[in-house]
Amino acid sequence: MYKNLSKLDWDKIKEILSQFVYSQGAKEKSLTLEPIFSYEKAINSQEKAKFLWNLIEKGIHFEIPSLQSLGILFDKAKKRGFFLSKDLCQIKLWLSSIRKYSNLLKNSPFHNLINIWEKISYFENNLENILNCENGEIKDTASYELFLIRKKIKEQQEMIREKLERIKESLNKKGYLQENLIMKRDGRYVLPVKVEYKNKIKGILQSVSQSGATVFIEPAGIIPLVNELEELQWKEEKEVLKILKEISEELLKESIYFYELEKEFIEFEISLAKANFGRIYKGIFPKLKREGEIKFYSAIHPLLILKKQKDPSQKIVYNDFIIEKGLLITGPNLGGKTVSLKTIGLLTLMAQTGFLIPSSFAEVPVFSKIFIDLGEEQDILEGESSFSSHLKNLKKILEEANEKTLVLLDEPGKGTNPEEGSALISAILSELLNKNTKVILTTHSQILKSLALKLKDLKIATMEYDLEKMEPTYKLIYGICGSSFAFELAKKLGFDPQILQKAEEFIERKEYQQLERILNKEREKLKNLQEEIKAKIQDLIKKEKELEEKKKEFEKIYLEKLENQLNEWQKEFKDFLKRFECGSSSGFKKVYREFNEFINKKLKSVKPISREDIKEGDLVYVKPFAREGIVVKVKDDVVEVKLGTLKLTLSKKNIIKISQMRNLSSFPLLSKTQLEYIKNSIDKKENREIQKIEVNLLGFRVDEALIEVERAINKAFLKGIKKIYIIHGHGTGKLRDTIRKYLNTHPLIKNFEVAPIYEGGNGVTIAYIQDKN
Repeated sequence: MYKNLSKLDWDKIKEILSQFVYSQGAKEKSLTLEPIFSYEKAINSQEKAKFLWNLIEKGIHFEIPSLQSLGILFDKAKKRGFFLSKDLCQIKLWLSSIRKYSNLLKNSPFHNLINIWEKISYFENNLENILNCENGEIKDTASYELFLIRKKIKEQQEMIREKLERIKESLNKKGYLQENLIMKRDGRYVLPVKVEYKNKIKGILQSVSQSGATVFIEPAGIIPLVNELEELQWKEEKEVLKILKEISEELLKESIYFYELEKEFIEFEISLAKANFGRIYKGIFPKLKREGEIKFYSAIHPLLILKKQKDPSQKIVYNDFIIEKGLLITGPNLGGKTVSLKTIGLLTLMAQTGFLIPSSFAEVPVFSKIFIDLGEEQDILEGESSFSSHLKNLKKILEEANEKTLVLLDEPGKGTNPEEGSALISAILSELLNKNTKVILTTHSQILKSLALKLKDLKIATMEYDLEKMEPTYKLIYGICGSSFAFELAKKLGFDPQILQKAEEFIERKEYQQLERILNKEREKLKNLQEEIKAKIQDLIKKEKELEEKKKEFEKIYLEKLENQLNEWQKEFKDFLKRFECGSSSGFKKVYREFNEFINKKLKSVKPISREDIKEGDLVYVKPFAREGIVVKVKDDVVEVKLGTLKLTLSKKNIIKISQMRNLSSFPLLSKTQLEYIKNSIDKKENREIQKIEVNLLGFRVDEALIEVERAINKAFLKGIKKIYIIHGHGTGKLRDTIRKYLNTHPLIKNFEVAPIYEGGNGVTIAYIQDKN
């Protein structure tokens, strides 16, 4: 199943993906990446790429260094017995690179990576203590013994240099030296001596220059010192090896975690590469589903976008690809049939493997298998023809295809007798559709085109071709059986008309030719109908705009009239205010009564709410209780309203829909200042006549006490009494807490408070009753 994926440009996609990864293992993995054919794994892969894509969109930049494969490093260390210092620096780089993003990835689809890293992260500090990764060497402080050895080495080197310096100056004064320099040959300190003076100097001849004019002699006076230095260096190497073996032993004990760490990190890096790759062509994450139609809207092959970016003069065309069960793509050669077929196949593979895809919208069912029969399959070595090779593929497809399979066929049936080949493909195609297999194929065959007109599950489409310009438009048009345009193209190219006429006579009796003529007539009718519908739609849009303008005009007139009427009411009401401000107590009652009559009279002139205006679930204002409630049930002119824990049956006259109240709120009868003034004045006058009710609940059970409280509240509300003193005592506090909880949700209670100390303190609760409207 995988061997033909290269024909869908899958290998090219992998090659580009590899350019977005940096670790050795991720590069190898990206180049051998296989598509996902499991719904659960596809969802998981997409979630990982989407998580990183969202972080990138927020401005987070991931910097991944070039990392050697941990698996290879550990395999070599196991054979060698220890890690080299440069290998340890690579391991330290791995740990530090993951640490940078550990907080971002901890609670993410990559939590496994961080969980493994946390188990071995301490090695980063251990390696930091012994390694100097700038020069790739073990630090002097890696052990006390190493510190002492290297100190002695430095002292020994200084002694050698000082002695050499004295010898050099002495010999240079005598004119024995070719140059006044101290040099090294094969790790030994030497002086460049003129060849004629070589016997004048005691020492060991280490080498001779190419010209023979200079000999390099190690003075005898420093040989014991150099030998001691070499012994110290041997001890240094031995101590370094000891340190390397100790840390290597610790690392190798935890090798399983490092292998798992690399595996998880490769998954992270490839997911990051998918997100970064998708940003290049501005892709989207498709909706993945278990079954259903393939839908790619305004989609294109990603390699065409990349080609366009390199060469802006390239023309690219976006198409909609919609496959319910089967799709037959027709059209001329070089018209884009095969490109469309490959685009559908590649986008499907990318979608279910976690890639973003170049499309404005996409829905893709995750397939368990994708079969491809594309291009030439001839095998000369096996003595196999192209057609027989195709037949082998088709046989395999028939045996293994099911409802979870996508089959892509490019001009099947070619390479043999056209009619026999087309007939065979027709039978295979019918069988695949009966299995509910998704099938997409391209063809020039008239027999297959005729079949598409008979099979309801096989939709037909064509690649558009501009005959005037003699070039393809690469647009895929559905519902049309396209021609190969062989005669038209031949005519344009100047073929003899007699030859073309004879050619037409050869096929005019064929059933499919007659069907194509009928189809072309229907196509013309459809085109005219489309133009007619388009014109009517434009006319409807124009009329809709005119109606909308008239609506706005009427609304403006209505609002102006409403505002004028409300202004008149406001003027009339100012008279009440003047009389109210200077009125006595009895005058106040008269004004208050007139005020109610005035309001009722004006409200009656407002159009009442129709029965349809109020429905179940509406938020309404209940006038008698001055509270908001929710409509539970509506029957004729009666509604059931829920107020907190209470359910009330009321007439529609006693409620107002909240939305209507808000609509009228922009035209108040009184200003906010005036309403506050009236409210405060009424409160002052009525406060003189406030009475109170006391409810003594001492000795009552909780359920009995709540009954008494409810009676007192109803009595106070009906009589217009503003507050109730509820005596519940201190006790355990259970009765007090239950009563206060009850008061807190009661629709007739405005608020409540603890009584002052001189009236009972925390043993008494004062409840304030809502005003009657």
